[in-house]
Amino acid sequence: MAARLNFTTLDVFTSQHFAGNPLAIVCIPQDFQGELSQTQKQTIAREFNLSETVFLHEGDINEPIAIDIFTTDEELPFAGHPTVGSGWYLLSKNPGRDRITLKTKAGEIPVFSVGSTGDQVRLRVPTNFKTHPPHAHPRAKVLQPQLVSADYANGLEGAEVVVSIVKGMTFLLVQLNSEDALSRLQPSPERLTVPGLGEWDGFVGLYAFYEREDGVIRTRMFDGTLEDPATGSAASTLGGWLAKKRGPGTHKIEILQGVEMGRRSEIVVVVDIGQDGEILSIELSGSAVEVMEGTVRIP
Repeated sequence: MAARLNFTTLDVFTSQHFAGNPLAIVCIPQDFQGELSQTQKQTIAREFNLSETVFLHEGDINEPIAIDIFTTDEELPFAGHPTVGSGWYLLSKNPGRDRITLKTKAGEIPVFSVGSTGDQVRLRVPTNFKTHPPHAHPRAKVLQPQLVSADYANGLEGAEVVVSIVKGMTFLLVQLNSEDALSRLQPSPERLTVPGLGEWDGFVGLYAFYEREDGVIRTRMFDGTLEDPATGSAASTLGGWLAKKRGPGTHKIEILQGVEMGRRSEIVVVVDIGQDGEILSIELSGSAVEVMEGTVRIP
């Protein structure tokens, strides 16, 4: 007989249905843990066909709750909207609690309920932050035929910032000169690669950004043909890099992503920078809302 696992989908980094970034959470009961193979998890994630699917290992809520995070073709050690979504989901199912801990491949992550109505969560992002040498990636710009040199802060030939938030999770941060230029970006037929990452080698995404006069950072994230409506790991990476440029202190960075996709996503990153200019902590905040629920049949 086929097993049936319950699932819920959320829209994350929004309080509005059908906005933000969709996330599927597949719950694995305690008596089924260890029964689901990596191949089966990958197949289920591919079936949902979302940017990420979480497999949540149910257990004692007073202990760290393990989650596995899958894209449609690989497992990730950490990603922002799956952890924000999973934390929000667990806290919503356990009213009266204001904290839970997630156990990810990148480490344990405390998640706190915040806001006057508890509709938002905040988590400390696990970091192994590294700024790599700037990289000139003309191919990434050649594949953007609607943009010209003046649209890029560093021009067509200039090198762009390369930063890893943890090992295996890296972003090419491409600064643009206007929201109009941001709107003209399009998915690429090629996935991005950056040489020389060493121990930090793994996923590489393109995170384009423009800082508005009101201080809000407008962003878009591409992984080849995929555009992501909200990318907490990329927002944390960009927030960390911007905060280091701004110097010691606490920096609140508001990021707005997904607008061009019709999936407005509101992300808040708070970064503490020490007197030595290094990152002390990165915190990520956002809301979520339940959209669908059902069961997955496991042959």
